[in-house]
Amino acid sequence: VTPMDKGVSVKKNLVVIAPREEGATYTLSGYFKGQVVSKTKNTVIKLQNAYLENGSGSAALYGEAKFELSPVSGSTNYIVSSGSSKEKTGAVQCRKDIVLGGSGTLYVVGNVFHGMKGDDVKIKGSGLHYLQGTKNGAALSCESLTVEPEKTFRAYFLNGKNGIKADSEITVASGTFYLYNNETALKTDKKKDAPAEPHAITLRGGTFYTKGNETLYSTEKNAYTVLDAKIIEE
Repeated sequence: VTPMDKGVSVKKNLVVIAPREEGATYTLSGYFKGQVVSKTKNTVIKLQNAYLENGSGSAALYGEAKFELSPVSGSTNYIVSSGSSKEKTGAVQCRKDIVLGGSGTLYVVGNVFHGMKGDDVKIKGSGLHYLQGTKNGAALSCESLTVEPEKTFRAYFLNGKNGIKADSEITVASGTFYLYNNETALKTDKKKDAPAEPHAITLRGGTFYTKGNETLYSTEKNAYTVLDAKIIEE
């Protein structure tokens, strides 16, 4: 972990990053088996050829507050969870929001339930991301997914019950998506959580490559759905 300042504590299987001020930046590199916890809002976690692995059924990277995950240009990084849990955990998980950015390569492999799990998730930057879930979970599970215009990342959502599962909404204006081998590629569903709240799938931009999915999208009856993006069945 760089810098190794007073905001960082390291134990055998646990790294805690808790700077006093918001917006601090830390870089993770090398191999670590256990869990990395980010406690302070708006911390930026950069990855420089990092391999984080947790075999206990819990997240390998866990956020107690909103954080940004940013693989560095030219680096290849892995965040992997395995084992068993009664909780619907993700390899990357946050109680609040997640921003996924950067310009490097990131593999998120959730062998327990979800690949990545957060509240409101935004994707930006120019990186290459691979998110893998399970047949019981999603590659990405969230309250909402937002991608703003002019983002150039490429992101794979693989091998899940859902590729992208958002309780509230999926709103995409740019980026390149690969939705492969999921039961349902895109899903919103508020029925069980808060039936009175709005939910929608709105694809006004970006390119979506699909292959091996049973269903492209699924949402509640009468939900707002716009599929103006380029969708290519491979």
